[in-house]
Amino acid sequence: MSSEGFIFPSPQWAEAFCKALNENPEYREAAKDWVWDVVFVATNVPSTVVNAVAQLMGLSGVTSNAGAMKFKLRNGTCQGSEFYIDASKADADYILETDYSLWKDLIQGKVDPVGAILSRKIRVKKGSFLTLVQFSSAAIKMTNTAMKVPTKFLA
Repeated sequence: MSSEGFIFPSPQWAEAFCKALNENPEYREAAKDWVWDVVFVATNVPSTVVNAVAQLMGLSGVTSNAGAMKFKLRNGTCQGSEFYIDASKADADYILETDYSLWKDLIQGKVDPVGAILSRKIRVKKGSFLTLVQFSSAAIKMTNTAMKVPTKFLA
């Protein structure tokens, strides 16, 4: 982590978020019945971010502008995270997708996650929309947790 935080999105940010979820008793309670893996896909990721993350990962020639973070969520805990610099390689029970700029706004507390899902600004690419709505409290707690992760936005 740099002195300013973890680059979003990156493997390091995903690990820090997973750890922060496990340290949040409010999330644990709200998500105690959630038993599905979730992938968050960021589309239209600026090239400055892609290049920085590729460099962190020791990769070159990355042409994707969509990254993904997979979280293994079980009964209010995060049992691990995975990062994909090419979002097309990520799969899970639930896949939620939106632009990098909206993820940034969510993490900065400028956007309500439930409203973003209901208005389809966050697209449910895979999984039950109804189940997501039933777990809206957990979504809010997740967003509150993300806001506490030291985050560095490069764009």
